[in-house]
Amino acid sequence: MPAEIYFELIGPHHHIVHDEATMRTGQDTINWNKSMKYLGVQFKSGHVLQTDNETVVQKFYAAANAICNHVKFASEMSVLFLMETFCLPLLSYSCEALSYSKQQLNQLNICWNRAS
Repeated sequence: MPAEIYFELIGPHHHIVHDEATMRTGQDTINWNKSMKYLGVQFKSGHVLQTDNETVVQKFYAAANAICNHVKFASEMSVLFLMETFCLPLLSYSCEALSYSKQQLNQLNICWNRAS
């Protein structure tokens, strides 16, 4: 069985710990996870469907640091262009389809303000 098959519980009973042996297909076990990645977006189990921005923030800072380390003598406009081209899409990916909380929007806004 492929490794990417698993279950994630979302709803009022998300906190219930599941035994790995509870779900089986033939002789294969299907694991319960607390988070999943789908189309590049990390979702986590909870009372409602939630997104996890930690991976996005890490990738953003990695890209921003890589740009800053390689453009020591470039103009400020060139650096801003590179940040908008390579880093901003990491923060804005899927924002049209997802509903972020105020805390998550604030976290993404802080990332952009620190880098630019």
